[in-house]
Amino acid sequence: MNIELLSQTELMDLEGVPGHFTARISTRPRFIDLAKCTSCGECAKVCPVELPNEYDEELSTKKAAFKQYAQAMPGAFAIQKADKAPCRRACPAGLNVQGYVQMVKQGKYKEALEIIMEQLPLPGVLGRICPHGCEDACRRREVDDAVAIRNLKRLAADMVDPRDIEISCDPPRSEKVAVIGSGPAGLSAAYHLARKGVGSTIFEALPEPGGMLRAGIPEHRLPRAVLDREIEVITNLGVEIKTNSPLGPDLTVEGLLSDGYRAVYLAMGAHKGIEMGIPGEKSPGVRQGVDFLREVNLTGKAGVGGHVSAAAMSPSMFPGPRCASERHR
Repeated sequence: MNIELLSQTELMDLEGVPGHFTARISTRPRFIDLAKCTSCGECAKVCPVELPNEYDEELSTKKAAFKQYAQAMPGAFAIQKADKAPCRRACPAGLNVQGYVQMVKQGKYKEALEIIMEQLPLPGVLGRICPHGCEDACRRREVDDAVAIRNLKRLAADMVDPRDIEISCDPPRSEKVAVIGSGPAGLSAAYHLARKGVGSTIFEALPEPGGMLRAGIPEHRLPRAVLDREIEVITNLGVEIKTNSPLGPDLTVEGLLSDGYRAVYLAMGAHKGIEMGIPGEKSPGVRQGVDFLREVNLTGKAGVGGHVSAAAMSPSMFPGPRCASERHR
């Protein structure tokens, strides 16, 4: 009989006359190759995501990899997927948040890290300093509090050394790229180029790599050991980093292109502080936070005064409630 069975399909419209009907249908994607599935059920056994089971009127749960019921025809499994979650949409890197959160939930830290490092080469760094807009978008906030997405990323990176994660790379290509700056943008660019088989050299103006990750963040927020090991993840892929090499008279874009680099990626960062435009900002002893942190982080010390004089601060500079003792005066 010439009968084709269409599963996960809904009839949207039917037009025509007997013998000459035209049907418009909508088929939900199965996400599993129907021709290759043997209906063994191993995918459901290892699937970490549980969902309400419509077949049992949601009185039980099923895995996201499922077969609708035991006698379902065809017998192949399917994967139930919805649209991208708000947390993933809010992530600039587009990380598969649900994936690695589920892996961490089950204690599968290596698997979680593998999911993270598909897009992100700095899991331990971002697990500490990311502004975590994903948590602002988390739908769990409609119930109580957001899922601690950033801290779960940090947990995975602290439980498993990112250098132990096997990173697949395409076969080497002849082209090479020059990257100016070894901050998060430059390191990420070199990482993804290496995965595409493209070699790169990073030119860094400072004496140590990391850019503002090293020069602009205190060590108690971002331990140097964490930053160093994740930079090593990138250099282990063949990326070369040249420090004390600022863009300038001795290193120009034109010169790099003439040296054989196919492209130059500019990732110098923002190493200049923003002036606030308040009285006393340029007084002796007042320093830009960016300059102060760079000096402390690169030299281990910075000149500071003996005390701070409250008389030098105008109350108009700080509108709103101040300290409790002042409010009760």
